[in-house]
Amino acid sequence: MSGRLHVAGGTVVTPTGEVQADVVAEDGRIVAIQEPGRPTTADERVDASGLLVFPGFIDPHVHSRDPGITDKEDFAHSTEAALASGLTTIFEMPNAVPPVTSAAIFDERVTHHEAVASVDFGLWGQAIGDENLDDLADLVGRGAVGIKLFWGYALDRETKRLVYTAGDVDPDQLIQPPDIGGVRRIVERIAGAGGLFSAHCEESGIIAAAEAALPDGIRDYADLLAARPSVAEVVAVSAATEFARETGCRLHIVHVSARRTVELLRVAQAEGVDVTGEACAHYLVLDDRDVERIGPGMKVYPPIRTADDREALWDGLDDGTLSIVASDHAPHAPEDKALPLGVQPAGIQGIETLVPLLLDRMVAGRLSPSRVAAVLSANAARRFRVDHRKGAVAVGRDADLTIVDPDRDWRIDPANLHTKHPVSIFAGFEGRGAAVASVLRGRLAMRDGDPVGDPAGRFVAARPGANA
Repeated sequence: MSGRLHVAGGTVVTPTGEVQADVVAEDGRIVAIQEPGRPTTADERVDASGLLVFPGFIDPHVHSRDPGITDKEDFAHSTEAALASGLTTIFEMPNAVPPVTSAAIFDERVTHHEAVASVDFGLWGQAIGDENLDDLADLVGRGAVGIKLFWGYALDRETKRLVYTAGDVDPDQLIQPPDIGGVRRIVERIAGAGGLFSAHCEESGIIAAAEAALPDGIRDYADLLAARPSVAEVVAVSAATEFARETGCRLHIVHVSARRTVELLRVAQAEGVDVTGEACAHYLVLDDRDVERIGPGMKVYPPIRTADDREALWDGLDDGTLSIVASDHAPHAPEDKALPLGVQPAGIQGIETLVPLLLDRMVAGRLSPSRVAAVLSANAARRFRVDHRKGAVAVGRDADLTIVDPDRDWRIDPANLHTKHPVSIFAGFEGRGAAVASVLRGRLAMRDGDPVGDPAGRFVAARPGANA
């Protein structure tokens, strides 16, 4: 039991505005939002004078690699890093070893993660084609926030680990990715279960042809962009959107990187397709020219593209076409990211830099505080159906709060990071606006970037609901 907590003197920020108010929590839930200065009994008080009180921030796109790939990261470190940065809930992607492809693995994963979690968490399920088609409804029923397809990627038949380059692998050792008809069957099954379908959208045939057109392989960043052209993303997004239109399935497009994808989503939404889009911090603050100062370690899939693509993402964030911002935290060991560009794995540390990077843009006037409350909390809670508990400063909701000092300067120093391998492509970046405290289910859990007390994260299930 967390007792009674009084957060006093702050400005409560919601997607619809700001108000001077105190927040009172008892036994993990918000019980009052009241005028400042009202006498209130409490076991613990947090002085938020001069600070912004947001609904607890949510990162819906995290790869903690746990279990099975813990040489890169683990859930204890990733959730401690989340807490230190101001996040109170994350949604864990399913592609650990084994991936979350059945109800039995889902249940095991909940137990495994609750033993070490520093923040609350939801779980994604994974679609691997016809081999687990009959498991998808059970995953939705267990409370998976969504079902993810890694479009075009094969899996190792024994471990179910994703195989990013299948050229040198015995085909008999692989589960081949579903063809376009197989993707349609997945979407139909998820729609029937009332779930949400999401995909890493890069069409593998286009990528294979683009790579074959590079006789010397990927030698520099221009080659990487040529090998992963935006049309590979656009074609997959277009197909997924049409399947969602046909079936009524809820669809979420992760890590949008290209102008044309934003344009497609804008049109589809206007036509009534139930599709949402996600931006990531690295696509919003970087472009291809930054490789000159950051180096090849900024390799991600889809790649960070041009300044024109970056501005299109901001336009999409401004008009609501992109409604959620996430980290796509996908870490690797430093020695892996030191490999040449063509062979190093794609993915970066992002969980501990998402919040400060976005808050800096808020302080600079690029986003309003209310918009930050939406894209870092309320919209994800609603889209992934945990809004019965998360995403709002409201009576009855979990007392999850992220308390922000808009005047706090910061500098990203890897020595202060909490991930298993404390490295960052944003090392040395400076800005203003930082989360200085977090409340998790009514208990002060972080202050000034340091966890307070023992890890106390718990699983949160998506609420059931039928698709339209």
